[in-house]
Amino acid sequence: MKISIHDGVITGYTVNFLEHELRINIETVTGDIDTVTFDSYLAHYFDHVMAGSILLDIEEADLKTFFPENREEFESHKLYAWPIWYDDVNELEQYLQVNNYKCYIIFASLGLSGYVFAKTFKIKKK
Repeated sequence: MKISIHDGVITGYTVNFLEHELRINIETVTGDIDTVTFDSYLAHYFDHVMAGSILLDIEEADLKTFFPENREEFESHKLYAWPIWYDDVNELEQYLQVNNYKCYIIFASLGLSGYVFAKTFKIKKK
C-alpha cells in the first residue's frame, strides 16, 4: 500500500548531522504519523517554516534543470561555502552528480517549502 503524504501537516523536522539524516514528521489526513527520511543528507534550504505547514508533495528534481533555474541563488551561496566549498556553480553541480546526490523539492499548499540534497528518501509509518 502506498503511503500518501499529500495534504499532511508537518509536525516537525530534525537534522542529525552526524548520521547525515533529515527527518520530517507528517500527520496525514487519516491521522497517522508518517516520517519522511532523507538519507546521506548533505544540506537543505527551507522557506516559510511555520506551524501548520501543509505538504503538497516531494519530487526529485533533475539537477540539469534545477541549477540553471537557481544559478543566482547558488552564486550568492558560494561566499558562505554552502552546501560545500566551490568556486563555480558548475563545480557544485558536478560534485552532486559524481557523488550521486539528488535534489528533492518540497512543495507546500501552505508554509514550509524548499529542497533537500540527499542520496535517497523514504516514507515510513511511525
